Amino acid sequence: MDEISHELRLAVADAPPSRIDVDQLIRVERQRRRHRTWVWSGTGVAAAVAAAVVTPALIAGGPAPRTAVPPAIGSPTASPTAEVRLCTGVTPKPSGPQPPLQSHATVRDRPTEEPAAGVARLTAALRDGLRNRLPADVRIDPGQKGCAEPQFQYHPSYREYVVGGTVRRGKDSGLFLLRVAPTPRDEAVPNCAQAPDPENCEVVRYPDGSVALHSTMPAERRHRQLSVLLLRPDGTSVLAITNNGVDNSVETAKTADTPLLTLDQLATVARMPGLTLYP
Repeated sequence: MDEISHELRLAVADAPPSRIDVDQLIRVERQRRRHRTWVWSGTGVAAAVAAAVVTPALIAGGPAPRTAVPPAIGSPTASPTAEVRLCTGVTPKPSGPQPPLQSHATVRDRPTEEPAAGVARLTAALRDGLRNRLPADVRIDPGQKGCAEPQFQYHPSYREYVVGGTVRRGKDSGLFLLRVAPTPRDEAVPNCAQAPDPENCEVVRYPDGSVALHSTMPAERRHRQLSVLLLRPDGTSVLAITNNGVDNSVETAKTADTPLLTLDQLATVARMPGLTLYP
């Protein structure tokens, strides 16, 4: 039993009967903590965005699902993995004490693909797909020094693949983060309670069987964060995040009136066929 579970159960131990399902509340909080931990562990931009995460609602809920008419995606083929030139290491260099190995149950057995192969394969799919899915005047600069194009890295503690960068259009910029991971068992049924802001979220169902949480959240200094959590039928979870701000050692400021990618465009990136752990 973890700390949050202990505290919640103590809080209701001597309380009068309540309509709140404590076990459900604990599950939802664990889900939200997984997403918050991932964002906090990323770049400085991600940390600034995560600072606006609100306390979860006591009673789970959210808008009714809608069936989406997906944007035209086409069927581009990822470049052969053998041709991908990695510009940085397969795993990021530790910057401090590393978290323990995450051991939560997943909806499907975890993939056995070697991280180096996974990084190369996912990076090939991402680079090829971005060429066909970004607006003509928008680009994504990689977050790793020395890289000309974005590259995934594998995080051993979380057993997931992550890529970060900066969305740019002219002088405007914003955060871009993408995570590919096995779907946790307690997130198999999407619910807006899992979103950073449950009040600004909707569940979107796609014809291929994927289900996504589309979420919008205001943050500090008039930042606005957009996120898409896509659950593929094969057991892969893809989380995509963007905002309209920049955060570094010099400044934290809004650089565009709105994020440079829309929710639909962010979802189109998350839905790229090659972003799967079970090819």
